[in-house]
Amino acid sequence: MKLTRGPAGLLCLLLFHLRAAGGKVVEDFQECGWFFQGKVPPQGFENNSSDKLARICQKHKDHYHFATLYRTDLRIPVYSAYRYPCSLGQEDEAAQIPSPWFHEPQIDDLSLPEEMANNIDSHGELQALNSDYEGEEYQRGHMYPFSLNNKASATSSCTLTNAVPMTQGANVNWHHEVEAMVAKLARTCHKSGRLMYLVTGSANPTEKKLKGRVSVPGSVWTALCCATPQDQDNDPCQSSPVNEELEGEHEVTYDKDFSYAFMKDLESEAKAEHLTVSEVQRRLGVDNIFNSCGTDGQDEGEISKEIEELINKMKMNIDVQEIKEDIAPQMPSEDIVATADDDLVMKQNETPLEQSREEMNEAISPSIINILLAPFEMFANATMTLAHLIAAVLRVFQVLAVTCLRIPFGIIYNSASCLAIMAEYLFVTVFSVPQDLLGIMLSIASDTANAISCVGRLFKYLVRIL
Repeated sequence: MKLTRGPAGLLCLLLFHLRAAGGKVVEDFQECGWFFQGKVPPQGFENNSSDKLARICQKHKDHYHFATLYRTDLRIPVYSAYRYPCSLGQEDEAAQIPSPWFHEPQIDDLSLPEEMANNIDSHGELQALNSDYEGEEYQRGHMYPFSLNNKASATSSCTLTNAVPMTQGANVNWHHEVEAMVAKLARTCHKSGRLMYLVTGSANPTEKKLKGRVSVPGSVWTALCCATPQDQDNDPCQSSPVNEELEGEHEVTYDKDFSYAFMKDLESEAKAEHLTVSEVQRRLGVDNIFNSCGTDGQDEGEISKEIEELINKMKMNIDVQEIKEDIAPQMPSEDIVATADDDLVMKQNETPLEQSREEMNEAISPSIINILLAPFEMFANATMTLAHLIAAVLRVFQVLAVTCLRIPFGIIYNSASCLAIMAEYLFVTVFSVPQDLLGIMLSIASDTANAISCVGRLFKYLVRIL
């Protein structure tokens, strides 16, 4: 690690040079300038906070792997600048995860070594520590992604000065929505005979702080520039080998310089936005992220539309298995005890779903118990299955028996019902006919008597008149 401070720290730097010959402290990113397009760092990020900024040339195992502008008051990076391809380290060196993560000794003590370390826990006045994330719902979200390059360059990304607090969901979504696609665009750029310059940063700090110390950002962003290097001298990335496992044979190509950007709100469930670099600069209120990123005379908006079409084409060619196996970091598979010089405990590979040592220990014990109980569980499951099968067979026989018995009994019952109804109607009919005839005869007799009575009364009135 090489570190620079703002103007307020110049006196300390001078005193440091007088009393120590350890870590080398410089005023700018000149010593690792090849991580910036045109070797010019982003402009406009230092306004109103220059005395709270630290410039870090991130150094691990005698190589610079990326550059970071770090805010010591918020204890999170403003941005990290990196390249693709740029995998530095020994040819047989595997990418590893340090446990605990690295931090930068010189931020708190200028007399300490210039390389990142993870064996010093007595500092943290001006930077985040691993203990800040313990017991919190937030994970350490990479700015320079672990999975973009390999070897020591991937290992070096696991430093707290390259991480911001993200919830698990935001961390996973950022990886799948942005980091995976940025990796595909970076490989397309390289397949087209160019190099990719990338800058990933945080913005809009919220009022939330881990342990009251580490600020939680409201959003993260990535800007990328695919261009031919303007100055290829003193550029270690030019000679770094390409990981053929990461860069497939069937990558699409786009034979133009281009720029593009992504931005994601960490507090909402909204997907990452696809933007032009100019739009991101406007939202951040900065001057330039890249010195100049050629567009072959085309408008940035037109280039952006072409890249969006390219992204859609890539999405059609990417299936879920490819994302998991080719891009996404994998779970740590084994522990490696480092040498005495490093004083590290390393783990192979990485995952965006971070697991602490306590979480892994908690997961081990239940796994052992499950293994011991597995035979009994299998026997119980087999017994329950057999019981369910016997019950099903009995139910089938029951249905068949009831159906067979119901047919003759149903016929008898229906026949008897019909006979009863017929008998009822016959009885009513037979006994109602005489009754009706008797009623008619009585009615005729009554009417005849009434007629005779009326005739009698008529003769009576005639006799009285006469």
